[in-house]
Order: sequence, then structure tokens, then C-alpha cells
Amino acid sequence: MLPLRAPTPWSGGDHHVDRLQLAVRSLRHDSCAARTAREFTSAALRAWELAPLVDDTAVVVSELVTNAVRHGAHGGGGLRPAQDIRVVLCHTESSVLCVVTDPSDQGPRLREPDHEAESGRGLQLVQGISQRWGWAPLESRGKAVWAAFALPSKATRHLEACH
Repeated sequence: MLPLRAPTPWSGGDHHVDRLQLAVRSLRHDSCAARTAREFTSAALRAWELAPLVDDTAVVVSELVTNAVRHGAHGGGGLRPAQDIRVVLCHTESSVLCVVTDPSDQGPRLREPDHEAESGRGLQLVQGISQRWGWAPLESRGKAVWAAFALPSKATRHLEACH
């Protein structure tokens, strides 16, 4: 985890981030990518003293990684070994941003789930659990799918820590 303490412009607005912490994990050649991503997310959030966000954030990261494996890495006829899936977690004073990158240029599509299908509900979960979500193409190739979570108040974090 890399703490960056210099003022950093955030999202083009007038707001500056006084403190930014990053955690990055590559999932290349990981046969248990979703589980690895959940464990990585849980460890990072606990290290940042954000245990109340662990459950929701781990579910969302797991869904984003599952989509990246199914549609991003394997989606056009086989795995592209030169590129991999990455999880990037960004912690600021007010939020946690979870980003999953993959080598596919095709963006995710939120769709109505088929109630008889065994899959197809992942982005519905992401939308329902996170504060916001979206995606952006990467400059070189691929995309980044992200979900944002507001931080719990310090009082809530203190009460959770007491259990």
C-alpha cells in the first residue's frame, strides 16, 4: 500500500485530496482471482481501519473481477496473456474507490437479469451496493470498471471496532 501525502487534484474539481492511499494487486495467472481479490480488498480496508466497508466492498470487487475474467480476459476467444486483470483500491478522506482493469475494450452492460439464468446479476449487485459505479476506457487498451463507497463516519467506525 502506497500512501501519497502531497495535495492531489481529484476528478478535475476544485477539491484537493490531502491524503491518498493506494493498494494494487495483479491477478495474472490466478485461478482463484475472485477469492484473491476479496482477500486483498479485506486486508487493505482493515489496514486502513475501514472494517465496516469490508463486506460490501469485497462483494463488489468479487463481482467486478468475475466479470473481468469472464468477459474481459476470456471474452473474444481466449485469454490474452500479455495483459492481466488488476485490482486498484484508492482511499481518500471521504471515499474508497475500487477499480478493476482488464484487457477488453468492450464496456460492461447493465441488463435486466433473466430470472431463470444462473448468471447475469453481477452489475445489478454492484449498482445496488455501491454509491456509484461506472467504467472508462484505458489509454493503451482495455478498460477500468469502478465502484465508489462513501466512508462511514468516525463514530460508526469506533462503534464497529468495539464489538
